[in-house]
Amino acid sequence: MNFTKSILFTVLYCASLLAPAMAVADTEPTTFQSDKDRHIAKILARIQIDQKNLSCVQTAQDQTALNACDATGKQDHEALDPKVETPAPAADKKAPIVDKKTQNGAKHKAK
Repeated sequence: MNFTKSILFTVLYCASLLAPAMAVADTEPTTFQSDKDRHIAKILARIQIDQKNLSCVQTAQDQTALNACDATGKQDHEALDPKVETPAPAADKKAPIVDKKTQNGAKHKAK
C-alpha cells in the first residue's frame, strides 16, 4: 500500500512540476518567432549597408574616396547597433595600499 501511495505521490508531484513548463512552452514559439523576425531584420539592414558600401567602393576613383566610403559604412553600422556605454569609474575610491617595505625603503634612500 505504501508503494502505491509513493508512486501516486511521485506522479502527481512530477505533473505539478511540468504544468508551468508546458504553459511556457505554449507561449515560447511566438517569442521565438518575434526574436527570429527581429534578428532577420537586423541582418537585412546590415546587408543593405554593406551593399551600399560595396557600390561606393566600386565607384571610388582614389584613396580619399575609398576612405570616405569606409568611414560612411562604419558610421552606418554604428548607427544601426549603438554601443552600450559603460559608466565612468567612481571617483571616491580609496587610495592604493602602499607596501610598507617599499615605503620605508624610499624614505631611507631619500635621506
